Amino acid sequence: MKLKNIAAASVVAFTALSSHAASTNWGSHDALELGGNTVTSGAIFDTYSFSLASTSSVTSGVMSFGNIVGGAYSLYSFGADGMMGTGDDVGLGAWTFGGMPTTHTVSLTSGNYYYSVLGGVTGSASYAIASTATTAPVPEPETYALLGAGLGVIGFVASRRRRES
Repeated sequence: MKLKNIAAASVVAFTALSSHAASTNWGSHDALELGGNTVTSGAIFDTYSFSLASTSSVTSGVMSFGNIVGGAYSLYSFGADGMMGTGDDVGLGAWTFGGMPTTHTVSLTSGNYYYSVLGGVTGSASYAIASTATTAPVPEPETYALLGAGLGVIGFVASRRRRES
């Protein structure tokens, strides 16, 4: 058991010596956000934080170029303490990547979120992350008025049919 712990600690220490970490704050999420990094060797520990002012549908994907081993990215919401990367952050999705991207869509309420991109690099490699946010449409007052009028007509017709039969 001790040998496994020593081996695991050695791998973590070796990776930490050549790790690359970048933290990007996109601020308020625009319709399209892009990011990425090029790494010559070691590990990738990058984060991309953003905030949403209202409920939105967020779609993301990561494309890689070169040899990224164990490429994965996750989406988290900031925890109750309002800080990124602490123990109370809530994971909302985790996906792997390699080569061409696949997209993943989640519905998020207003708040603060971040993507965490992880992987090991042998040689030289790059990745690109893209995230789009589409705000849920808010019905106009005319929509509610039209709905109310339609329900009123249906009620009137049903009432009349009941009286006639």
